[in-house]
Amino acid sequence: METRLEKLSDLQLAKRMSKYISTLQSIRLRADYYSLGAASKEELDELSRDYKKVRDSLREDARYLNYNKEKKGSTLLWDKYYPSVNEASAWGMYADPDGEFDKEFFKSISETEKRLTKIYSYDYWRIIAEE
Repeated sequence: METRLEKLSDLQLAKRMSKYISTLQSIRLRADYYSLGAASKEELDELSRDYKKVRDSLREDARYLNYNKEKKGSTLLWDKYYPSVNEASAWGMYADPDGEFDKEFFKSISETEKRLTKIYSYDYWRIIAEE
């Protein structure tokens, strides 16, 4: 079931964005650690699930907003959240989540995070989420 993003408050949008960014940071840290060979099958499977969940959620948000452009909802949604998610969906999360932790894997995470924080930093999204 898709989330009706235009119905979310600024607080809810900021929490959603903050969760995307913090999950990406967690994925990057775990992948870096696991690339040293210190991971069980269960840990690798969890990392892969987290990667796919963020990738698919970003794509779903971008697709939803691209097809629902009546500009209903908050200014934060259309001026900050939408362009960030749209770029991240287009330019990030392209690595194989079940593949190796290679340069492309880390680059795909980095590109996604860069796009999500292009307009507002993670810290700023967190500030909005805590109001």
